[in-house]
Amino acid sequence: MKHRHEFEDWARPHEGVMPNRAYYIPFAPNQDPVQAMRETSERFVLLNGTWQMQLYDKISAVPEEFCQPDFDASGYPQMPVPSCWQTQGLDQNQYSNVRYPIPFDPPFVPHQNPCGAYRTHFTVDAAMLSQQVCLNFEGVDSFFYVWVNGHRVGYSQVSHSTSEFDVTPYLVEGENLLAVLVMKWSLGTYLECQDKFRMSGIFRDVYLLVRPRQHIRDFGVRTWGRENYTRAVIQVGVEWNGGEGELEWELYDPQGSLVCRGEAATEFTIHLEEPHFWTAETPELYQLLLRTEEEVICQPVGVRDITTKGRQVLLNGKPLRLKGVNRHDSDPVTGFTISYEQALRDLALMKQHNVNAIRSSHYPNAPWFVQMCDRYGFYMIDEADIECHGVTELFGGGDETTFGLIAQWKEFEPLILDRVQRCIIRDKNSPAVIIWSLGNESGHGPGFEKAGIWGRDYDPTRLMHYEGSWHQTGGHINDTSMFDLYSRMYNEPAFVREWLANPANTKPFLLVEYCHAMGNGPGDLEDYEKLFLEESGVLGGFVWEWCDHAVDGGVTADGRRKFLYGGDSGEFPHDINFCVDGLVSPDRIPHTGLKEMKNVWRPVRACLCDGEIQLRSTLDFADVSQLAEYCWELQLDGVVVEQGRGELPAIPARQTACMPLPCALPQQPGRVDLRLVYLARINADFVKAGDELGFDQITLRQAEKQELCLQPAALAVEENDEEIRVSGKNFAYVLDRFTGCFKSLVWNGTERLAGPMGFNVWRAPTDNDRKIRRVWEQAGYDRTQVRVASCQVLAEEGTAIRCELVLAASIRQAFLRCTALWRIGADGTIALELEGKRDEVFPFLPRFGLRMMLPAGFEQLDYTGYGPQESYLDKKNACWFGHFAGTVSDEYVDYIKPQEHGSHMGCEQMRLRCADAALWAAGNQPFSFRASHYPQELLTSTAHNFELKKSDEVELCLDYKNSGIGSNSCGPVLADEYALKETEFRMRLFFGFAPVTAE
Repeated sequence: MKHRHEFEDWARPHEGVMPNRAYYIPFAPNQDPVQAMRETSERFVLLNGTWQMQLYDKISAVPEEFCQPDFDASGYPQMPVPSCWQTQGLDQNQYSNVRYPIPFDPPFVPHQNPCGAYRTHFTVDAAMLSQQVCLNFEGVDSFFYVWVNGHRVGYSQVSHSTSEFDVTPYLVEGENLLAVLVMKWSLGTYLECQDKFRMSGIFRDVYLLVRPRQHIRDFGVRTWGRENYTRAVIQVGVEWNGGEGELEWELYDPQGSLVCRGEAATEFTIHLEEPHFWTAETPELYQLLLRTEEEVICQPVGVRDITTKGRQVLLNGKPLRLKGVNRHDSDPVTGFTISYEQALRDLALMKQHNVNAIRSSHYPNAPWFVQMCDRYGFYMIDEADIECHGVTELFGGGDETTFGLIAQWKEFEPLILDRVQRCIIRDKNSPAVIIWSLGNESGHGPGFEKAGIWGRDYDPTRLMHYEGSWHQTGGHINDTSMFDLYSRMYNEPAFVREWLANPANTKPFLLVEYCHAMGNGPGDLEDYEKLFLEESGVLGGFVWEWCDHAVDGGVTADGRRKFLYGGDSGEFPHDINFCVDGLVSPDRIPHTGLKEMKNVWRPVRACLCDGEIQLRSTLDFADVSQLAEYCWELQLDGVVVEQGRGELPAIPARQTACMPLPCALPQQPGRVDLRLVYLARINADFVKAGDELGFDQITLRQAEKQELCLQPAALAVEENDEEIRVSGKNFAYVLDRFTGCFKSLVWNGTERLAGPMGFNVWRAPTDNDRKIRRVWEQAGYDRTQVRVASCQVLAEEGTAIRCELVLAASIRQAFLRCTALWRIGADGTIALELEGKRDEVFPFLPRFGLRMMLPAGFEQLDYTGYGPQESYLDKKNACWFGHFAGTVSDEYVDYIKPQEHGSHMGCEQMRLRCADAALWAAGNQPFSFRASHYPQELLTSTAHNFELKKSDEVELCLDYKNSGIGSNSCGPVLADEYALKETEFRMRLFFGFAPVTAE
């Protein structure tokens, strides 16, 4: 097919496209449009369905006449529209984070540029021909030409924005042909380098709007609070097509009652007394009807305003806090193509996990998604379809040198502005959208400054932000005066506090990305939450990110789902599993990180204060007592001994209140904990009365410390140069002189180890260990060898063995020296007292403790510690201290890339049982443990969860400490307080065997 390289044209990004306008769907005048689905409108003709599409490897291979009605397309395969052609088995899946998938040579793209030639037919009747018919594409990646009945209508780009064409002149009565040619790569590719799978095609809805010749073309709705928010103003401006007309308008309140009505031509103002204000906590919407003789348009109106006062952001005059997530359109089966039902599932999970804000990373969502946020109550950062961080990967380039290359490239300036305008103009009437974002990770320069100035002038009623504005490169002096917020990513809390301490920094601070939720993580949510609660100058933040990105790979022979990530399709470049970084799995199963986040963001927090419970509301507008009640559990040494329900006292937003303890402390000695579980009091969207909203656990009394001790006995001891054998009434243990650990534990005549015990510092790296992992491996932690410098039986009461240990790896010097004192009691109980000294030149340790492999059958598990889900030093807020029981199989946590999981911290005791014996462990200090059918070597070396082979044996790790999780995959390094970096430490642990009937 001949072409003029329009997809590489700086000057004309669009041809034949109608001017931008606000999103709305007109209805026929006899229809009721209030909360009606757009598909029910008589003015709306959906063209989705089964089209024909042939994929060609380059545009020159496309037949010139493919767009003509008489072209024989009988050989063209069927293609669902909307869809991404990669999800239909065409082309190749490719995941790239930063790197461009094509050579960097703007405005040019490769000649070998896959393109999809689409064809479909639709019917037009005589009544439609008398009106204006507009063809809408809500999302096409990345560039497309349009023909109707063989006539070229135009072309467009900007993948995630609506392109509307007037096709009236090209229609005929009866059957009509729509032909579309979609290019995979275009000039727009350089502006759409988002961290995601790169997919192509017509991936959002296609439809016709049938309009009268004279109609409302565009309109804008703005709202303000007045007189201390006892009144409000709604201002509406209207733009006509085909000459100025007259309209009638009606406003209905959130309960459906008529408030007022009137007539207007181009603008009108409504004054409200005692208005209902829109917030994410109270998403009350008025309905504004705009009527002409031939159409009616319904616009939901959320009455609200957003301003800044110093470093505070105020919504309706009150301080606002964003508890947000970054959300991509992503599904393992449908790719970028997301239905109402899929979006509703996301929003339901978010509401159920205390999310109140969404950043449309890194492009505008479908317009109906924005309206869903209006209805269900989510604040939105609406982001233009721009990301150019691929420029940092240019040879000789980097963050400090070439980040601003496109932002400072003159020819790109109108293209950046075009994308910002398309985002803002389309969604300007949404109350959910409170912040405009110019894009993501694209450096800074005149292109964004000019777009920001335009945006502030066009819509002064919302806030403007752009995280890239702090990057100063290429000699350009940044102008950030158009931005209301100082936005950053992944800064540690200490950096934010230091920034706020500088009085020269006057803008509110926003963490537009933080707590990278990749794999087992994030681990530092509570640290950031403390920052947000303590510092009024921080608006909040958006956790990266909502869902794991992956491609459906079918199922294994044994029925396990296969999710594929970067490199699994043989593509280059790719960034392996960096796309698997969400709070939910690709099929929306919540990860433990989402449960952690839910409780960190609970609506009320409790603590003990002067013998009473002090409750603090974390809501911004509602009285939490109107929305929640509580039930309580009193625990003695982790076991529930009493429970009940109660009403919360009145707690205005962001305020505190006190209430007495709901029960008396038990008389019995031991640790006493009170757990308060907050429950929804009323039914709401996605959350029903009685659903859990979060919990607190308050320790009312610590147990008196009781030192564990052995029952001493003179046991039979045999030793030689290789081992020491200790035996008693019903046991025989063998300690290996070359490892300093036991290699055999025979109890009641049966060997209880499946392999030698050993000292252990390694863990299967989590995704958040991906950076420190390289350092750990350089230190040799993954290949540690133990040298026993001395090993001797002590001549003292009872039986004791002291070992001097040196831990080191090939190439490296010793990183840890330990003295281990083993004691064996009369009943076979083993006590370990170990003192360790770490060489501080080495990095912190992943963990330190004992590791043993147990034979098949040790399946039943119970423990007293932090559960029921995995818990780590910095990831334990979804857990509580208690006594828990289950199985070893239940401890498996399914991460797409296998890694460390299932550990439990703060434990006082644990027990594993088989048919005839129980292995128990306890400590004079809290310890961590992990019991699993998947040993750490397997987890370290396996690329995908569906490749794991479950062992019948059980790996048991009994740890002095397991380092925290953090979010260093794309965030700050693990905080010192969560890392095993002490230079000296002491471990005391007891373990042994007992009959299964013994408690």
